[in-house]
Amino acid sequence: MRIFCFKGSAAKTRPLRPRFWFAHFGAHQKPTLFARSWNLLLKTVLFAFAAPLFAGTAITPTTTLAIETGNNTSTAPSFAAESDGNEGPSNISKVSIRSLLYAGSATKIYAHLMPWFGGANHMNVGYSSDDPTQVKKQVDDMLSRGIQGTIIDWYGPNFTTENTTTQLMVQEAQSRGGNFSVAVMEDGGQLQNCARTAGCDVTQEVINDLNYAYNNFEVSSAYMRVNGRPVVFFFDGTSYPVDWSRVSANVSGNPLFVFRNSGAFTHAQSNGGFSWIAPLPDPTNMSIAYLDGFYNVALGFSAENTFASAYKGFNDTLAAWSQNRIVNQQCGQTWLATMAEIGKYYSAGNPLEAIQLVTWNDYEEGTELETGIDNCVAIAAAIAGSTLSWSISGQENTLDHYTIFISTDGQNLMPLTTVATGIHALDLTSFGLSSGNYTLYVKAVGKPSLLNHISGPVTYSVNPPAPPPPVAKLSVTPNQGVAPVNVNASTAGSSAPAGSIVSTSIDFGDGTVVRVAADAAASHLYANPGSYVIRTTVTDNLGAASTVSASASVAAAASVTITTGARFAAFGLPVHVVVKGYSGNSITQMQLWLDGKLVAQCQTNSMQTTIRLRRGAHQLTATAKDSSGASFSATVSVPGP
Repeated sequence: MRIFCFKGSAAKTRPLRPRFWFAHFGAHQKPTLFARSWNLLLKTVLFAFAAPLFAGTAITPTTTLAIETGNNTSTAPSFAAESDGNEGPSNISKVSIRSLLYAGSATKIYAHLMPWFGGANHMNVGYSSDDPTQVKKQVDDMLSRGIQGTIIDWYGPNFTTENTTTQLMVQEAQSRGGNFSVAVMEDGGQLQNCARTAGCDVTQEVINDLNYAYNNFEVSSAYMRVNGRPVVFFFDGTSYPVDWSRVSANVSGNPLFVFRNSGAFTHAQSNGGFSWIAPLPDPTNMSIAYLDGFYNVALGFSAENTFASAYKGFNDTLAAWSQNRIVNQQCGQTWLATMAEIGKYYSAGNPLEAIQLVTWNDYEEGTELETGIDNCVAIAAAIAGSTLSWSISGQENTLDHYTIFISTDGQNLMPLTTVATGIHALDLTSFGLSSGNYTLYVKAVGKPSLLNHISGPVTYSVNPPAPPPPVAKLSVTPNQGVAPVNVNASTAGSSAPAGSIVSTSIDFGDGTVVRVAADAAASHLYANPGSYVIRTTVTDNLGAASTVSASASVAAAASVTITTGARFAAFGLPVHVVVKGYSGNSITQMQLWLDGKLVAQCQTNSMQTTIRLRRGAHQLTATAKDSSGASFSATVSVPGP
């Protein structure tokens, strides 16, 4: 006969601990240790999330929508866009023009200025060149783009508007603390009348002009100098019969002479050359070959002064002297290409001395940079959840970056962040914005002097964070016992972080539900054995609820059960017998009797064995004894074969 004895769980009652389903810690830890560990983790997580929420971005406007979309150039407000590619008053990029040059560039950047507007002999551009206010605006604008000076197309002292403008520009430059300089370029048109007049000495005309320039402009601390010598430029001066040796010997100030095009470097009296723009019959040709030719020659004359050029395009179709010459702007690509061409020949190791931008304000030949350059870009923005996204039409290579603006009223803006080109989305949650409604704009900031473009307004709402729900606590004592047993369920420690507890209920799992005061307890009698799930639900004054559960196990009263495979006796087979004892105390002995004879025994609360029965009816009796000394038994009848 084989006997198997099984020891059950301890019969003594133990306090029921709440079940925490956190695999990190395990149910075996002590409640106090668990609570401390959980609190530490909770504080760590809350701190990590609280950083953006409670130390979020404060909205402090520093600009306006009107400023970010309005004219930020020295262009006259009344000027209207023209068919030759001149833009109207625009909002353009003030990213430094130097960023388009090679890395490490220290090249001086100048802009060629036309000083003749305001009279009937030139196009009406909305301002007079000899207006001191306009001169100041132009210098402000040039400096804001990284331009360090201007080279003025000068017609000598007898052209009043041009000469007065030059004087005003020198005076304005002197007020800029050495940050802005001026030079004159004698235009060949000044010599035209003399050359056509019998007996007029063109050479002396040049000498007279240059001595005037020295006495009135070159003595200024703001006049352009190279190695201490003033620089004078000539546009088409070589087209007239000028004795340049005589000029050089008879002008004051020992100026440097700089002529146009690559031939300037071989001119007998030249100290250098400047490139310009050379329109070709094909409007799509950017005249890059002309620039290549100039730079290749210039590199062979390193001792002379080189002034490179860059331009947005050319279009003289609106000029009184039009020859229908056009170099298309190609939506800013001509400007970028002519700037990039310099980097093919010059570098930080082989630096370029200076560049002259062609031109600041020649509206009549369509080269003016004053109004900015159209890059043919458009931008649209949208919100999906907390993600701001935008799309670009046109060529993104004309853009420098994106600036995201935020506003609480749609008009007063604060730059929220900048985003590099190539990226078209932004997660707004990282800014920890306070609850409220916001208006967002995405500004596509062009590369230097190219137009900026801003999206339409996008509305973004940040809802207040949901208040934390109440915290339900539950402890059950005892958590196991023998029926009938009285169980106490306590809600002590429950709380409502966002308000106050208004309702607490305890469901004992057998159909009994009671309501108790906050932080209170209730008792319940379990008359029947079973496993019960006890739940408490806590509701706060905001209507939020939280539920927590625990379990209780209730055993039957002290007893013994016998389970047999009686049907096997009818066939003369061994009978399988299982005996179990139940008590509020631990079982110390189990015995099995067959017809009054002891056949099996264990010191546990459960055993199983097999017995053979003789023919006829039999009685099986099981007895149990617990640690209190109490005995109890059960008897069953088993038929024999």
